[in-house]
Amino acid sequence: MSIIGVVSMKGGVGKTSVTANLAAAMAKTLGPQRVSVIELDPQNSLHLHFGVDDTQSAGVCRQSLDGGNWREIQLPSEFDVQCLPYGSASEFERIGFEALLSRDSNWIREQIQAAGLDDDAVVFIDTPPGPSVYLKQVFSCADLVVIVVLADAASYATIPAMESWLAEMSTLYPHTASLYLINQIDRTELLNRDVVDLLNQRLEGKISPIGIHSDESVREALAFQQPVMAYAPHSQASHDLARISNWLIDVLNQ
Repeated sequence: MSIIGVVSMKGGVGKTSVTANLAAAMAKTLGPQRVSVIELDPQNSLHLHFGVDDTQSAGVCRQSLDGGNWREIQLPSEFDVQCLPYGSASEFERIGFEALLSRDSNWIREQIQAAGLDDDAVVFIDTPPGPSVYLKQVFSCADLVVIVVLADAASYATIPAMESWLAEMSTLYPHTASLYLINQIDRTELLNRDVVDLLNQRLEGKISPIGIHSDESVREALAFQQPVMAYAPHSQASHDLARISNWLIDVLNQ
């Protein structure tokens, strides 16, 4: 089993969209029953990318507070990705769940194993932006952490804070690799192009050689509650995601 955490230092970078679409791209390569997504973001929107109705599911938050097995809340999708949504939760339940996570840094890994995922499964975990108890859990259990950034000045400004956080986490969890992934690249915009070049220079050796181009198909796909590879399989974003997915599979197999 391989676990990939998807994180960001700031909101609005398309982290959840990247998580969902990378999972769908990997499922297209690996086949059914091989890829799952777990949402640890209280916004509870990841499942929308797969057209999954979570209204009848407790979600990982309430299921955990009730002491239940995550196997019971796995929701299948028509895109060969199993979805475990955060679920609807009150503020009181969210606080209780986060308190539970803060008491045991290996708790998420234990729940994934108890859910009975196959040994050859790939599990993607989506997290809320910024440092949090969720992010610590991901670093504790993940084989690889993907840090999503935009090619803009705001994302570039978060790099020092992210690098400081990564240095701390790598000391605690040396087994966890990490890399940056640039989302929404637009080479027609001068500033965007310049920031991409700056990020590649500053993060040399720590950044994906493939980025995701800005593509209206990604937003349209979400409106139709589909991964972009299903909605627009010949789009630029779909091409990028397929290449990144295959590259990540090679990275995980090293």
